[in-house]
Amino acid sequence: MIHEGQMRSALLYVVEAKRMKLAGIAAYKTIVMTILALVGVLIYKWNIVDDEMNRKLSELVLTVLTPVLLFTSFQKEFSSEMASGLLISTGLSALAFLIIWGISKLVINKKDKDYAALEHIAIMYSNCGFIGIPMAQGLFGSDGVFYMTAFVAMANFLLWSHGVIVMSGKSDLKSLIKVFTSPTILSIVTGIICFCMQIRIPKIIEEPMEMIASMNTPMAMIVAGINIAQVDLRKTFSRLRVYWMCVVRLLIMPFAVIGVLYFLSVPQEIKTIIVLASACPVGVTGSLFALRYGKDAGYASELFAMSTVVSIVTIPFLMVFC
Repeated sequence: MIHEGQMRSALLYVVEAKRMKLAGIAAYKTIVMTILALVGVLIYKWNIVDDEMNRKLSELVLTVLTPVLLFTSFQKEFSSEMASGLLISTGLSALAFLIIWGISKLVINKKDKDYAALEHIAIMYSNCGFIGIPMAQGLFGSDGVFYMTAFVAMANFLLWSHGVIVMSGKSDLKSLIKVFTSPTILSIVTGIICFCMQIRIPKIIEEPMEMIASMNTPMAMIVAGINIAQVDLRKTFSRLRVYWMCVVRLLIMPFAVIGVLYFLSVPQEIKTIIVLASACPVGVTGSLFALRYGKDAGYASELFAMSTVVSIVTIPFLMVFC
């Protein structure tokens, strides 16, 4: 007869094994992503691509590849469980951003308003599109992308509303309208409608769309590598403030999210997806916004580059706690 203590020990062993397996998969996928990013670094160093081509490749990912991937992730059989999971992931995404916003308000130095605005946006909005979606796809397949869309949609909406207000110092109605007409949001909305109404696209169209979607991960990471190659890492490594921002973005924020989600009774896979999205490095949009609103774009690029490099270690480490 099996004692209760033995059953508990067996259960703990299974949980620990799953946890380490998830961390191992995350580490493996992170190494794969790093190799893809190194390809981007090399092709930029070898002058195969220049800044203008990188901008166009970035637009290709943001306006074509990622939207197609997001849309195809909704091309699945409707189930109340999946619909409920999507609603839960939306609610948890909002909660995660509230936690992240609170932490960023606490740690940002408010003496210099320009740098405060830049750091606030940089550490609040992670690279969940470029890195989070490929990682979710690698760890959980199409279901991971399905749940990650809630966080990505929330990030896009907040970035082009709250982010614009913080960086410009005033509300921008045009940018708010732009949120709802962006390819990312349109693909998510269209995908949800098709999912709920069970509208399936013909196989002859679905197959090329899936082929296009499969290009998202390698292209996104190559573009990330090109962006890293443009930064003087020696200068970046000498700035202590960059290290502190990386600690906040890559450890403090996701650990705070883990701490809050621990007490919520929701599916573990969805919790892990939200933690993964919260653990992603600084987004490249910080640099784009800095250029647009006359902030220090060089510093924003340093935050992006350093956090991306450090996340190679921190993301697998955080998966152990999921």
